[in-house]
Amino acid sequence: MTGKPRVQFITKEEGCSLCDEAFEELESAMDYVEFDLDIVKIRPGDPLWEKYWDKIPVILIDDKVAFTHRTTRDLLIRKLKKRTRIFGIFRD
Repeated sequence: MTGKPRVQFITKEEGCSLCDEAFEELESAMDYVEFDLDIVKIRPGDPLWEKYWDKIPVILIDDKVAFTHRTTRDLLIRKLKKRTRIFGIFRD
């Protein structure tokens, strides 16, 4: 695997307050580490709804659950930098 980490932000289609907070932390982390962000809005009936409805918001890094419900910018940065060190991607 090479390139920037792939972050998926799974949220409800209609939004939620925890989702808003988590997204602000993601945006802030973008100032410190590079990653590709994919926002996935789910609703009842979607395949991901059954898997994650009670954990939203969910943040996956390279298809692995990194955070559910809450996170902080610093925790995101730490996980993303750990991933980028493993694959030799650095950013000042």
